This record gives sequence, C-alpha cells and structure tokens, in this order.
Amino acid sequence: MINYLKIENRRFTPSRTDTEDTVWLAVEKPTEEEIDHLVTTYKLPKDYITGVLDDDENSRFEGLHQNVLEEPALMLIQYPHATISPSGYTQLNTFPFAVILTTDGKVITVINNSADFIKKALSTEVPTIELPIQETLILYLSWHISTCYNRFLKELIKETNKLEGELKVSTENSQLYQIMDIQKSLVYFESAINSNLDVLNMLYSASLFKDPRAHLPRLHDILVETKQAATTTKIQLKLVDKISDTFSAIVSNNLNNVMKILTSLTIVLTIPTIIGGIFGMNVKLPFANREDAFFWIFIITTATCVFVIHRLKKRNLL
Repeated sequence: MINYLKIENRRFTPSRTDTEDTVWLAVEKPTEEEIDHLVTTYKLPKDYITGVLDDDENSRFEGLHQNVLEEPALMLIQYPHATISPSGYTQLNTFPFAVILTTDGKVITVINNSADFIKKALSTEVPTIELPIQETLILYLSWHISTCYNRFLKELIKETNKLEGELKVSTENSQLYQIMDIQKSLVYFESAINSNLDVLNMLYSASLFKDPRAHLPRLHDILVETKQAATTTKIQLKLVDKISDTFSAIVSNNLNNVMKILTSLTIVLTIPTIIGGIFGMNVKLPFANREDAFFWIFIITTATCVFVIHRLKKRNLL
C-alpha cells in the first residue's frame, strides 16, 4: 500500500496520487506491482525496497555521501514493534525501516510490518526547520524511532517490576516465560539500537546535510535519545538476567516449601489412621470394655497430633 502525503498547516495530509506537493510516500507491505511501479517511476535500485522484506536486514546507509542527489540515497534503520510470542506474552521485536531520498526531492519510506511511530509522526505537527524537506523528514522520523525505543523500554521496566512483586508466591512457570520474552526483547533492542547508532553517527559527516549548524543540534538530540536507550537496554538486560536466576531459585524454593508442608501434614494425618487401625482390630485392647472408649481414643489421638505438630513447627518442618 502506498500513501501519498503532503504538508498542509504543518501537518501531513493524504492525497490520492503523487503530485508536485507530495513530499512523502509511506509504503507499507508493498506488493510486487507496487515495487515495480516505485522502481520504474523513481529509478530506484530494487534492493532499496525489497531489503525491508527481510526482517533480519541490518541497518545501513547508501548514497548519503553525495553533495547533490544525482542518484537515490538510502538510510535503513531498525524500529521496535510489539508482537505476541509463542508462549502467549507480549514480546518486542525490531524490524527494518527504509528511508529513500529520490532525486526529485521526495522521501519514500518502506516497512513490511505495522509501525506505531509512523502513526505518531502523522498525528503530530511537523517541526519548523530551515532545512530541505528530505533532511527534515530524516531527522523527524529518526527522532520518533529513538523515542519509541525509550517508550517501550519504560513498559518493559514496569513489567519487570511487576514480576518482581510476584516472586514471593510464585510456584508456576508462567513468570519464567514472561522473563524469557523480556530477555528476548532486550536482546533484539541491544542489537538494533547499536546498529542504529552506527548509522546515525555517519549522518554527522554526510554531505547530504548542507548546513551543519541547522541539523547538528537536532541530530545531537536524536543521538542522545538513542544512547539513552542503549544504556537503559544494557542495564536492564543485566538486571533481567539476575532476576531470571533469582526467579528460578525462588520458584524452586517455594515449591520445596509447599512439598515440606504437604509431607508434614501427611505425617500428622497418618496418626489418626494408625490409631484407628489398631483399635479396629478384632482383639482385646485397652478401653475395649469402657462405654466412653471412643471419647478417650479421640482425646489421645488429638493430643498426639497436637504434639507432633508442635514438634514439627519447632524444627521448622511445618
């Protein structure tokens, strides 16, 4: 699907076709016909578009060394997206996002999966920047991607803190599955953010930006946000590794406590069974001729159980 977007009153508005006012072509899950149309119309290398069809495509940039765009340029970075893991919990993956600069001053973005940051970018005002629209959009979209990482990281931290609160009573594996999904998300984040940093750092020396004084402050903010995400990811990954080990130990210990209590209760409940079995024998036993025999047997059984419970508690076995 191809969405043609133009800017009106500092907001992106859709148009039906590609016109002179169109500045951004937002392409999502392109078909073969749409890929051929874009390649033919804008004279693009086909791999600029098909690269994002591979979810494992690495971040890179091509052609940004040009002083004047005589051929299309590509910047490919990773963005985060929430999915459902095989275990049934939320997991954050990263997918490639291609930003293609055409020779006629337009920007083409290509994704193969839905992206929350694009919806947010379309719903906010375009900042007033004294830069060409291509440079503005690169910085604008890079900023939204960097803030998207930090937003998702905050959610992961909340989820991790919630799981920590469940440690005391946990005897099931569900929390371990959640921890595993959080670990997977952080591993994806660490790789993608570091790869994005390499690409963003290259923008400092990109000949495409003609006026460093105009774009460097904004690029600096993007890098600061991305480095913050990288640092947070690294710290959280170490913490989650420790929490995972602790979680496994606590789950095992809680299960041992449950088994200890059940075993102790089994011992206590065995006492009435033994006494009842003895006095159920068809032989002469104490209290056999007493009318209140059942009462005294009940008293003795209860006293024995209370004594055993007291001894088990004293030895911390119950």
